[in-house]
Amino acid sequence: MLLVSEFGQWVKEAFVELSEVDLRDARQISVVGKLVRAIVKSGFVEFDGETWRTNNADWSELPSLLLSRCDNSAWVYDGKRIGAWDGKRWQALREMEALTAWSEDESGTVWLVAENALWRYRDSWEKVTRIPFNAEVRSIACWRDQVALATSFGFWFLQGKRFHFKELLKDFSLLPTNDIRDVAVDSFGHWWLATDKGIVVFCDGDGWLHLTGKDGVPIENLNKVRLGKNKGAWFASNFGVICLKDGEWHYFASQRWLPSDDVRDIALSDDETAFIATSKGIAKIWQQKMTLAEKAAIFERQVNERHKRFGYVTVRWLERQGDVNSGRVEISDNDGLWTALYVAAECFRYKVAKREGREDEAEEALQNATESLRALLFLEQVTGIKGFPARAVRHKREPEFGATHPEWHRTEDGEWEWKGDTSSDEIVGHFFAYPIAYDLLPDEDLKQQVAETARRIADHIIEHGFFLVDIDAKPTTWGVWSPEKLNNDETWWAERGLNSLELLAILKATYHMTGDKRYQQIYRNLIERHRYALNTVRQKIVVNGITNHSDDELAFLSYYTLLRYETDSELQRILLMSLERTWRMERKERNPLWNFIYGALTGKLCDAEAAVKTLQEIPLDLVHWNVRNNHRKDVQVDESLGRFGELQAIEPLPFTERPMHKWNGNPYRLDGGANGMVEEDATFFLLPYWLAQFHRLIGESTHR
Repeated sequence: MLLVSEFGQWVKEAFVELSEVDLRDARQISVVGKLVRAIVKSGFVEFDGETWRTNNADWSELPSLLLSRCDNSAWVYDGKRIGAWDGKRWQALREMEALTAWSEDESGTVWLVAENALWRYRDSWEKVTRIPFNAEVRSIACWRDQVALATSFGFWFLQGKRFHFKELLKDFSLLPTNDIRDVAVDSFGHWWLATDKGIVVFCDGDGWLHLTGKDGVPIENLNKVRLGKNKGAWFASNFGVICLKDGEWHYFASQRWLPSDDVRDIALSDDETAFIATSKGIAKIWQQKMTLAEKAAIFERQVNERHKRFGYVTVRWLERQGDVNSGRVEISDNDGLWTALYVAAECFRYKVAKREGREDEAEEALQNATESLRALLFLEQVTGIKGFPARAVRHKREPEFGATHPEWHRTEDGEWEWKGDTSSDEIVGHFFAYPIAYDLLPDEDLKQQVAETARRIADHIIEHGFFLVDIDAKPTTWGVWSPEKLNNDETWWAERGLNSLELLAILKATYHMTGDKRYQQIYRNLIERHRYALNTVRQKIVVNGITNHSDDELAFLSYYTLLRYETDSELQRILLMSLERTWRMERKERNPLWNFIYGALTGKLCDAEAAVKTLQEIPLDLVHWNVRNNHRKDVQVDESLGRFGELQAIEPLPFTERPMHKWNGNPYRLDGGANGMVEEDATFFLLPYWLAQFHRLIGESTHR
């Protein structure tokens, strides 16, 4: 068992337009103690952790520069004069022309560039020296007795008893560019430069480090750099922000993380909470300590509060962008599959909670599992066709009721409509959830209903020659498991292995729940006479670089159903060969559901650490924001497009940076989203988490 401790969950809060404060057009931001200050559309604002307040003076124009000083005062520059704010009132300090940059050193001295000169302020103003070059000074940093300038023409140091500048320029050093946007310095005298060609770290005259996309830097064209006090470094760009934390690069972009990717400034608190000024507002990004159990509790509430209709669980379509309390739960093509996965997750949760003596949680999980299981069973009851479950149902009270579509059919009592052309996806989902519920739930009557429903569906498939036959007496598009098609029709070669695996799982599960040897006999016949076990070995196929990730999900669900009940060692030899081959092809995806199913079925090491890392990476914000990664310098783009023509990477990105998707989605996809108009349901987290807990693959050092 892998013991998992607390981790840092990346979270965000966005501030845009509040009741009296407009935080758009944020230009500069700073943090001193627990106080955040910024220059925004409303002017000079302060945030005490709860409330944003505006404290403006009589500006000649909106201030362009902000400096929070060590004594907690703030300086601003409005294009003509410097003003100081002591927390209660403004004081005019000095009129100055063309002030472009300033900084405060450890002694409290303020250094600034204005009127083509370098100035300093202690108790009085002193012009130190003229600027010996014709370039824009963007930033100043101070370390011990050194003052450094980031400019549009190289990197300049102030040195010597008679203050003079020494320059580092591209043509005469290892500096990769003269376009230096920002500079920060750490306590060891490492100068960190943000440039248009990546990150440069410079030390002691000839110590150089140039970091680019090859080193994992997502964006090379950078505008700001901020160094934290606890191993972190943050960089701003016109394409979002990047963070170097504990040796790893993180990329934060899209409305999942920021009001806008046009980032103007970053400020870090002592605990390295990042406050990010963008053109459309301010974001707060930080790592919140939590356990996976606490994260699961958040997602349990998310599903219960926003993702259920009549017990069916799937995504929520939003009426307003990003407003997760607007809109309604989708009536999907795959209500049976998605609800089945939720049923399984809650069954596992029920048994884990019972095992660990958490009776209140066990009762809640039992209610959730029972409600959604009854909804799942209703899909077979509502059609009036014995053994034929619907894709989805809708009630007469719902606005979609009555919408014309050839696959929607009304019940005789006029209460419901059900959707036909049911897919193999649905059947796999049913036969994944049914035996789990049968084995784990305590209600004997309900378990009997599950077994009899499974029997009717299996009988329907058998009696129709291993087809799923719709109300029009025709096989559904994907409900095909017959030997005639899978083994003898070359147009079905791609489904041969997967559908053989699915049918074996259906029959084995039905035999397990009913005890009827007829299903075992048919199962053996398919293996002995129609090579269905051998078919499974190469069920995972890739054609021209394209893989069907939806089929991957159906395969692993079927493996779980089949291999839990197959005890014949000679047959296990073949089926485990199939599972091993499939998992090795999928391994680099770090998919927690695949990994934990593999571990549960084999008892082998299953990259549990990698699976846990993915669970930790999943954002708390499950909205399908538009995400773009094709511009990144650290991504190697696959020459092959995805199944739907999408750009994809050679290696999957961290889940924090991908377009939102379930486990049937493409983890290599670079760009995608639904413009913030869909919220994913959290079942895709809950199922692998509770499955791993149930099988004791992971445990937690602290529990909620």
